[in-house]
Formats: sequence, C-alpha cells, structure tokens
Amino acid sequence: MEYFIRSSAVEDFEKLFVDSIENSIRKMVNNRFLLKENHYELSVSFYENYIVLIKIKNDTVMELTRGSYEHFIPDRFLSELSKIENLPPRLKRYKNLGYNRFRDEIKDSLKDGKIIVKNNKVIWLDYNFSLKVDQNIALEGILN
Repeated sequence: MEYFIRSSAVEDFEKLFVDSIENSIRKMVNNRFLLKENHYELSVSFYENYIVLIKIKNDTVMELTRGSYEHFIPDRFLSELSKIENLPPRLKRYKNLGYNRFRDEIKDSLKDGKIIVKNNKVIWLDYNFSLKVDQNIALEGILN
C-alpha cells in the first residue's frame, strides 16, 4: 500500500535524526578542496557520480548543492588542457581516447584527492599543474 506523507511527518522525521544529519554534513566538508571567496568558503566534495558544493560562512554551513562532473570539468577546460605541448604521457593517452575518458581521468584524480586546494590555488599534485576555477565553479584553465 502506498501512503501519502504529509510535510509535517517529514519535518518530524528530520527532527528525529537532526544530530545524525548534522554530523553527516560535517563529514562531507572537504578541507582538501576549500576555496576561499570574499565573504565565504566553498568546499567541493567529490563522489562517484556527482559533486557536492558546501557554502560556509563564519564557520556555519549555509547551503549544500549538488553538481555534475560535466559542469565542473567542461569541454572547454579539456580543450585548453589538450593544447599543452608537453602534456605528460599519461594525460596524452587519455586525451587521445576522447573527452569522456579524459574527463574520467580528472574525475578520478579529484575523488582520490590528487587535485587539492593549497593557499587558495587548485593544484594537480601528480603533474604540478595549477588549475584555474571560474566564477561558476568550473575548471577553466591551467595557470602554469
């Protein structure tokens, strides 16, 4: 049997599990990928099929939004990366396999913590590349 669920029942459910939900949100904050903006910080957490953006202001989580790897690693970024003349052999192989496989390689590096933020710079540790993130929270280019 299917039951209709009133919004007050959903609110009651949230109240029962608020501590657990808050702890889960705290665990989602990715301190290795924390971008500092003018009036807030933005944590980007990388999961298998999506990313989570967590806006933090004055040590308070303000909002969570779900994003996609396709948005975060757009084709224009892959095109810019492809233009590097001395592209490391591993990346050159993935580039030759097409954008989807190239994006998957970057996605794996993000999930494995091989691309981090240090002093508000996005660094791909394996290749010592500094990456640029645009105002729409998408990779935009290479800084070095």
